[in-house]
Amino acid sequence: MPIWMWLAAGGALLVAEMLTVDLLFASLAFSAFMAAAANALGFNMAAQGLTFGIAAVISLFLLRPIALKNLKKRTPHFATNVDALIGAPALTITTITDRSGQVKLSGEIWSARSESSQISADSKVEVVSIEGATAVVKQMG
Repeated sequence: MPIWMWLAAGGALLVAEMLTVDLLFASLAFSAFMAAAANALGFNMAAQGLTFGIAAVISLFLLRPIALKNLKKRTPHFATNVDALIGAPALTITTITDRSGQVKLSGEIWSARSESSQISADSKVEVVSIEGATAVVKQMG
């Protein structure tokens, strides 16, 4: 196979990697570039294919897990969606019981229930958890 085909395959795999950021396609791109190097050194097609296969196994099963672990260390975990509301302050609109009530949470009106005791209207509360579309709250302070 001509060297330009290996290089084109490696480039296409790198573009695919940019869209997924899972290091799977980057591992295969590395393998394609290794096969291109084998081509440049004058090896035949069988040796190039073997080089691609060996490099793929090494990069997918040895290098990729190490790289993913290091990538996860550097990427901070941010709470999103309802997980971001845990611990958030809210203001009670109605009296909150262990069964019902309403709070203003992040600018929206939410159904709420108390974690334990009754909480009067216009009290500051903290979100303990979200159960479906209901905020479970406790009195602050």
